[in-house]
Amino acid sequence: MQKRTFLLATLSAAVGLSLQGAAQAASYPNRPIELVVPHIATGSTDLAARVFAKYAEKRLGKPVVVVRIGGAGGYNGSRAVREDKSNGYQVLYTHQGIIANYLTKVAPYSYDGFKVGPTVAENATVGLYVSGKSGIKSIHDLLARARAEPGKFRAGTEYGTYNHFMFLKLQKEQGVTFKLMNTGGDAGRVPALLSGTVDVIAKTYSGTQDYLTSGDFVLLGEPTDKRAPNAPEVPTYKEQGLDFTFPPYMFTLFFNQNTPQAIVDTWAEVAREVTSDPAYQKEIAALGMAWAYKSPQESAAAYASTQKLMADLVEGASPVAKQ
Repeated sequence: MQKRTFLLATLSAAVGLSLQGAAQAASYPNRPIELVVPHIATGSTDLAARVFAKYAEKRLGKPVVVVRIGGAGGYNGSRAVREDKSNGYQVLYTHQGIIANYLTKVAPYSYDGFKVGPTVAENATVGLYVSGKSGIKSIHDLLARARAEPGKFRAGTEYGTYNHFMFLKLQKEQGVTFKLMNTGGDAGRVPALLSGTVDVIAKTYSGTQDYLTSGDFVLLGEPTDKRAPNAPEVPTYKEQGLDFTFPPYMFTLFFNQNTPQAIVDTWAEVAREVTSDPAYQKEIAALGMAWAYKSPQESAAAYASTQKLMADLVEGASPVAKQ
């Protein structure tokens, strides 16, 4: 009898929570929503989030306000949403850096510490750049120089971030060793290459055209299976005879675990509509990115695949930031 009473009570509680979630979803949203960006202002994540927010609020009928919570490579912002109790009024807008935070032990959770929502944009243009004065003209020249100077060829990166893992993959697969230097994000990496403090950096294509035109930078290619739609003039490494790829940045929505699934589903439908809008597609392309739609299920599968790849690079050992 006690067992039956317990089961009935448990079932009743579950039904109550389900009904409560459905009721919340039915009235959602009834106030402004915060789209939390855990990175710097005017960075690619921030800019893409602002475009998405503009189109999302037209469909939701309430303001979608971009709020930046920076620091700790994105951990501060993701933690704010993970600890949020508003049930869908704080939504995280980020990329696979959330996996890097976990693997480098900056954060005690990864992408699966949240309910994964839809993906609304991608950027596959994280190429390798060298100085125009270096004499390096191709990815093969770069690898030859790195092999000739093991541990001395300086790579500017931000420790524990997504592009750091790209360097780790290149090292592992091509048998080279860079001197990895923590120059921070784009605001630090670009001046470091211009000044000669580092010899190579990884960066998205957006914002580099002037440096390429002036000859200050040489872009060695991109780590994609086929040319990125937002940079069709840039060849892949595969085209140059080097079988090296790395997953594109995926700009994805994440929700606190307590968020009713019906609210996540609402955002999935909003995202599908927004990414189908030619005006949104045009604005995202103007940022040097590509529009994309992946369902929450497809997004979660893609993040799981990327986490396996990145975890294999560090083999679950100490933080890569200690290299």
